Amino acid sequence: MAFAVSPAKACALRALAEGARVTLPLLADASGCALATVQALSERDGWAWAGTEAGDVAARLRAIAADLLTRMEALGRKAFEEGTKIDRTEIDGIVAIIRGLDKIGEIMRPDEAAKENQIRQDEDLAAILERIDRRIVELAKAFAVQLVAEERGLDGSGTGAARLVS
Repeated sequence: MAFAVSPAKACALRALAEGARVTLPLLADASGCALATVQALSERDGWAWAGTEAGDVAARLRAIAADLLTRMEALGRKAFEEGTKIDRTEIDGIVAIIRGLDKIGEIMRPDEAAKENQIRQDEDLAAILERIDRRIVELAKAFAVQLVAEERGLDGSGTGAARLVS
């Protein structure tokens, strides 16, 4: 069964139905109106946006990131539907904003960022120590094989010695 709904509208409607944060670009896609039209209506009528409290930095950053993701999806959808290239300048601008958000997040929530960094460092150290431990065990086994071979007077090629240790 075919529907008379554009892929952009269908995607936006689904996102709204599944609880995505309501944004101007998402409303524009869902309504089929131009983004400028939805923005003008919002400003003219003083729409009250359900959002986050000013003090909740992490939630505010997530909300902005969700807006950027919606914008990136719209760019990709437009390029796919029209068969055109994605505007590199706009992508670069979005990437710059994302980098800025990351820095703001680190500055505004230093304790959380420090914990995340420490966790990441601890995980890296654990992985390194695990590799070192495996290598020590491998070397110890090889040394044991060599010692047994020398004690038995074998040639040290490992074939007979490996059978003796195993």
